[in-house]
Amino acid sequence: MNRSRVRQTRRRKSRDQRRIEDLDTLLQKATPEFSSFYVDEPRLVFGGGQTAVDPKVGITSFGPVGSDPSSPKNISLGVVGTGGGIQRAQMYLEQTVERVRPGLNSRGKHYDCLCFPDFPGAKASSGFRSQFSVTTTRDIPLESFERAVIGSFVHEKLRRVVELVAKQIEMIKAKEPTPNVVLVVLPKCVEDELAGIGSSTRYRRVALTPVEKLQKSFSRETSKTGQQILDFGFVEPEPQADLGYWNLHHALKAHVMAYGIPTQQVWESTFTGDGRTQDDATMAWNFYTALYYKANNIPWQLECVPSNTCFVGVSFFRKNPSDSVLHTSLAQAFSGSGEGLVLQGPKAIVDRDRDPAPHLGEKEAEQLLRDVVKLYSDFHDGVPPHRVVVHKTSRYSPEELRGFKAAIPNVARHDFLSLERIGHRFMRMGRAPVVRGSVLSLADNHHVLYTVGYVPALGAYPGMRIPLPLEIVEHHGDSSGHTVCSEIIALTKVNWNSCSFACTEPITLQFSRTVGRILRELPKGTNPERLYRFYM
Repeated sequence: MNRSRVRQTRRRKSRDQRRIEDLDTLLQKATPEFSSFYVDEPRLVFGGGQTAVDPKVGITSFGPVGSDPSSPKNISLGVVGTGGGIQRAQMYLEQTVERVRPGLNSRGKHYDCLCFPDFPGAKASSGFRSQFSVTTTRDIPLESFERAVIGSFVHEKLRRVVELVAKQIEMIKAKEPTPNVVLVVLPKCVEDELAGIGSSTRYRRVALTPVEKLQKSFSRETSKTGQQILDFGFVEPEPQADLGYWNLHHALKAHVMAYGIPTQQVWESTFTGDGRTQDDATMAWNFYTALYYKANNIPWQLECVPSNTCFVGVSFFRKNPSDSVLHTSLAQAFSGSGEGLVLQGPKAIVDRDRDPAPHLGEKEAEQLLRDVVKLYSDFHDGVPPHRVVVHKTSRYSPEELRGFKAAIPNVARHDFLSLERIGHRFMRMGRAPVVRGSVLSLADNHHVLYTVGYVPALGAYPGMRIPLPLEIVEHHGDSSGHTVCSEIIALTKVNWNSCSFACTEPITLQFSRTVGRILRELPKGTNPERLYRFYM
């Protein structure tokens, strides 16, 4: 290390030390005080109108909402995979008809019975009160998968695997009756080659073209000197078409969407237990909850959220990962008791001189929310919502606020919330983390909400790290802070893709990135499905 670097390190340490000393002085002079309140754990509605706070307790004791013990549901399944994969899937379905226990943990001890309860069995008299049966199978030779993943070009390997599976699902669609859900069981060779593809590039930096680099340097020089540099009219060649096939799960969902059958992707190793991170009972809970929901059933509903409220999650995604400026808006609409809906909206632009986050113009914001309300009304027998709540992970621009308000002139009440994870944390006395549902108000419209934390109903904190709260940093609307926080907590409990006690984010935002990436993979000419179960 040279002397200049040593001096820089010392100056940095001294600045950090002075900052810490200043903070200590401020804390000693004026101890901060924040008002706080607690949101009770929302109750869920199950069979017979019975309620419970834990989905697993409710399903075990009462069955799914709307279920009839005298008339169990029949859920038909299709299976696509190798001969061995199909056999393993059928064996797993047979084994889990009876009770499944979690087993022993890595230390050889029994799991906590509250956090890891037994799965009651997938049969008509218990659990989901349904019969799950395989009605059709399509065999893909293992050699075909092995040939598909040979080569150095990832996009080609993904494309070949997706085409193998999509062709078989097309054949299933052509045969009547079609199953409710198709299980796609992928062999070990595909898992080894493609399981991690897409996750490593999720947050990659987008490479700039030579012209973009030059324009960026001009902009930086202008901001320093205040002198505008002339535009020399550089012409940039047209970018290559988006190759697609960025991630196996997303590409598969997108390329079979045209057949109108929900799919559930499973690795063969999941059925055999090799490398599985979940215990046996939790695996069964999540597997059957997803199948039940994708078969067009609702496992449970919220008790506390009014059914005439439309909750909307607004997010943005890039159709072309190489385009860092142009984004497409995405809206996900939910009611407290029904199916989630997905709507692809108008374009959004990133103006980095103003805000690095994408924003909608006034007309685009109005169009997006107007279309969402119409879609919601169409799926609720023409009845419009009495209240609209919008969740967004970026701040609202003035144009967005004007557009959203203009879109709902006949809706009596609205709440527009900006939700972020800034990093503020609070500690409680003792060893346990902050209780889930705790809210600390930093300002009138700025609340720190613990969607994760110690859960009294479980007697534990079901997490491994210090809980990071969700923050309401903007609130434009009519409802109280207690109301909007209660609804956010409630919406963390309607992720029907698993049977977890709750998620870290409300369902309006939980899968927004995944849905956007699936839409990015959608082939040209394919209309995106409106129902949320096709994306999970």
